[in-house]
Parts: sequence; C-alpha cells; structure tokens
Amino acid sequence: MIWTVGPVVILLFLAVPSFQLLTNQYNPPEEPKLTIKATGNQWNWDYEYQNQEALSFNSAILADKDRAAAGKTDLAIYPRLLTVDNELVVPVNTMTRVLVTAADVIHAFAMPSFGIKVDAVPGRTNETWFKAEKEGLYYGQCSQLCGKDHAFMPIAVRVVSDAQFKTWLETAKTDVPAANKALMAEIDGTNKVAAAGN
Repeated sequence: MIWTVGPVVILLFLAVPSFQLLTNQYNPPEEPKLTIKATGNQWNWDYEYQNQEALSFNSAILADKDRAAAGKTDLAIYPRLLTVDNELVVPVNTMTRVLVTAADVIHAFAMPSFGIKVDAVPGRTNETWFKAEKEGLYYGQCSQLCGKDHAFMPIAVRVVSDAQFKTWLETAKTDVPAANKALMAEIDGTNKVAAAGN
C-alpha cells in the first residue's frame, strides 16, 4: 500500500505546479496588440497581419544568386540558409499573438530567441505569443520534418521601433518589397543579428 500511495502523493505535488506553468505558458500576461497568422507551406511561410486592413505576403529562403539584388550580401547579418526574401516585421516591446497553421503537411514554427515552438497542423490553428524586448533580426526554422526541402524553410523576424513599424506597415499595404528595402535603408549600418531579448 505504501508503494502505491507514496508515488501518487508525489505525483500530486508535481501536478499542481505543472498545471499552473501550463496555464501561464498558453495565456499571455497582457492582451496582445498585434495578431499575425503564420501558415506553413512546402517550403515557405505565408504571413497575414490581422489588423484593421489585412496585409499578407509570402516569406521564402533567399537564394544565393538573389542576395545582391536584395541588398543582403553581409553574411554576418544575413546568414546563408537562414535569410529570407521578406522578413516578418514586428514592433519592439509589443505583445504579439501568432496563429499557426499549415496548408499541406505538418510544419513547426520555431523561434528559439523568443522561446516559442508550436506545430503547424493542416486544418487546425495553434496559438503562441511573444514580446521581443530588443530590436534586431532574429532567426528560426521549421522544426518538423516536412519533406525534401525541410532544411530550407527558415523564419526571420525583424524587430523594429514602433515608428519604423508604422511606416513599414503603411508602405507594405501596397508594396512589401519596397517597404522592406526602405526599412533596411533606414536601419542600415546599425542592424545586427540580435541576441535573445526575452
């Protein structure tokens, strides 16, 4: 009887804090100010900003031959196999909700610097959140084996000031590549690959 009751009591002591931790993990400490839907495809990401005027675009790995035209030749800032044509842009110190799904097979939206990793499952929407506290360029990858080009499905998030985000958003409504080039030009020379801000 002791060998049965003892482990049950120990498991109960472990269960209570675990449930509290799970609740905190899935409930942001404040109401999100920005909601973005990320849809995984073989082998790129579609992003949709869920604000007053919807904005959507595709983000795929940037081929080496296209680096010069995109102005992303500095490998210290834009590492090979992690650089994308269109980064996800978010304002600093802003609670951001990410709704994650997939269009074809199971993918995973993983951003280690933000401490998030969530499966992208076709027909289902999973939710995660982050609040980046430092401006910079952050990299992640799909972390679910999703086919032959799984290793070429990076995620790039550019965290900028609130003013820069508003300017980018206005331009991106009509021309995403032009908005990205203008943003890069504005922060050129100060842009660094950011360390974890959370």
